[in-house]
Amino acid sequence: MKFIQYFDGHIVINFFGLMIRIKHNKKYKCPDVKEIGITTIKRDLPIIVSLTSFPQRINIVVKTIKTLLTQTMKPDMVILWLAPEQFPNKENDLPKELLDLKDYGLTIDWYKDIRSYKKIIPTLKKYPESIIITTDDDIYYASDTVESLYKSYLKHPKEIQAHRCDWLGVGVNNTITWAKTRELYKDKHKDEASFRQRLTGYGAVLYPQNSLYKDVLDEEKIAKTIPTHDDIWLWAMAVLAGTKTRLVKGYSESINYVEDSQQYGLCKINKNGVGMGLSEAYDIILKEYPQILDAIR
Repeated sequence: MKFIQYFDGHIVINFFGLMIRIKHNKKYKCPDVKEIGITTIKRDLPIIVSLTSFPQRINIVVKTIKTLLTQTMKPDMVILWLAPEQFPNKENDLPKELLDLKDYGLTIDWYKDIRSYKKIIPTLKKYPESIIITTDDDIYYASDTVESLYKSYLKHPKEIQAHRCDWLGVGVNNTITWAKTRELYKDKHKDEASFRQRLTGYGAVLYPQNSLYKDVLDEEKIAKTIPTHDDIWLWAMAVLAGTKTRLVKGYSESINYVEDSQQYGLCKINKNGVGMGLSEAYDIILKEYPQILDAIR
């Protein structure tokens, strides 16, 4: 356990068990893209990095994509999914800096607005015979993001690989509980696979082929149940498919948010009461799929 570490916008000092958090905006230099960021030697089982964005972040996502096109291990594709409802003139509504990244391997594709679920559902539909790595649109990703997930996948090909997870438990009245932030600092479950590892998408997640339950593509059910909690839905689909999630790096790996990116997004929607809280989302999932409890006990 480190005595001083950087953790999601804070410096955390462990003073003999007392956790002191100090707000700190860590500087991250966005890399320049100087060469094609996808492999020219296509794999039999393609590795696709998939993400989505929306108008308020369309300039911010440029920086995220630059980090995905400068990886130590190049993927076969980097796809940005956008909704035509939000960009009615399609590429004519997009910033030039984003369009320029097409010359370096970025693919821009279009799918109806299903919020953050666009980062995976259209990719699952269009490229089912692929390894899919999902990312968020507001993060500077470490240069070894793809490589570290893929190396872990090679050792454990039947598991989902995630850099960040919440550790879940079963509380009173068969409710789902999760670890407090101070427990997450300890990385107790690093390099462990479990149904109790609930993947968190902002750390990047690798999904092997056929690792998710068939309902994962049921957009009608998603809209009726938890339309603003894709991570919980995808975790549930993994558990129902019998797929465990492995924590590859853990919370000692800092997350670097792109500047001015946290004004918008589902986190704000859920916290402001327009969406729903975590407890409500878990309750809805357990009501829909009560067998999940048996898997995580």
